[in-house]
Amino acid sequence: MVSGKAGAAIAGAGLGSIITYLLTHPSEAQAAGAPEGVDPETWAAITTIIQTIQEQNTRLEVALSQVVNVMGGNGYALLNPENFVTGTVLCPIAMQGYQLPNKIIPYGKALAFKALPTNAGVIYVANNQVDAGIIAASVPLLPNEPAGLKIATSDKVWVAAELAGEGIAFIVEQK
Repeated sequence: MVSGKAGAAIAGAGLGSIITYLLTHPSEAQAAGAPEGVDPETWAAITTIIQTIQEQNTRLEVALSQVVNVMGGNGYALLNPENFVTGTVLCPIAMQGYQLPNKIIPYGKALAFKALPTNAGVIYVANNQVDAGIIAASVPLLPNEPAGLKIATSDKVWVAAELAGEGIAFIVEQK
C-alpha cells in the first residue's frame, strides 16, 4: 500500500478520473454507488456537483443558442450588415437646418456623409435644426469633405448650407 503524498496523489488522480468519466456518462453517475474507499457523504457531494454542472451546461447551451440566433444564426461573430442606404439632403434655403431621414445605424457602424463635391460653400452639421444654422454651434464641412458619426439613427443629424441648393450625401449600412 502506498501512503503519504504519493498515496494522496494517486487517490486524487483516481477520483479525478472517476469524476471525468461520470461527467461524460451522466446517467451512470446517478446509478453508481460510492466507489471503494469513498464514503457515502463525499460521494453524495460529488454526484450533486456533477448534476449541478450538467444543469449549468444545459442552461449555457440554451443561452448560447439564443446569442447565435441574435447574431444571425450562423455561429459567427456579429455579422456585417447585408445592405446599405444612400441619400442626399439638399438645403433649398441658405443657413436653415434640414434633417437627414431616419435610418437605424447598426451597432458599431457609422453614418458616413460628405459635403457634395459640387458645393461652392460650406455645409454646417449639428444635432438640431437651430444649431445647424449657427456657425459657432455647428461643424463646418468644405466641399467634398467627409465625416462620420457612430449614432443610433441618422435623423439626429441636421445640416445647413452656406449657399442655397447645396447639401450632403450620406451612406449607412443596414441589416
